[in-house]
Amino acid sequence: MKNIKRASLLSVMSLALAIPLTASAAATTDVAPATTDSTAVSQSANTSTDVNAPKVGDHVITPQDTNSVLSKSLANTEMSERFYIDPGYGYVKVWLRNEGDQPIKLSVTQGSASGTQKMSATIGKGETWSQTNSSAWSTGNFYVNLTSGSAAMKGSLSVRIGTSRGEL
Repeated sequence: MKNIKRASLLSVMSLALAIPLTASAAATTDVAPATTDSTAVSQSANTSTDVNAPKVGDHVITPQDTNSVLSKSLANTEMSERFYIDPGYGYVKVWLRNEGDQPIKLSVTQGSASGTQKMSATIGKGETWSQTNSSAWSTGNFYVNLTSGSAAMKGSLSVRIGTSRGEL
């Protein structure tokens, strides 16, 4: 009886040892040694010039960026508001809604409120106006100057800058 128990125990132990050994042997695979061939491989380069050039109909996405630099409610009969064009920008869209009783004269100047005029318009009462510059301006300080004669201005003003005209 002792011999049967001993034989059973020995069989179980040998199976316990054999299973992990079999599993690890199955996990390793034979890999053939690498061979090298001294034959040179040659491949001609693609010499086409239009591989990456966009064509009509291509849907090319160009990273663009805009930034709102001024947003004000209108008040008083005169206002001058400064905004800054950051490096890499240059295109400006000025938007004005006149909710007052008088036309508003608008000018955008460079450097100071009395600097070089870059844009101008007269916005009638009840009108909304916007304009985007046609070519990029330099970086620096710009001013939106507004006057409405004797009646207080009502409405809103907004200025947005961008890296391209089309995105504004």
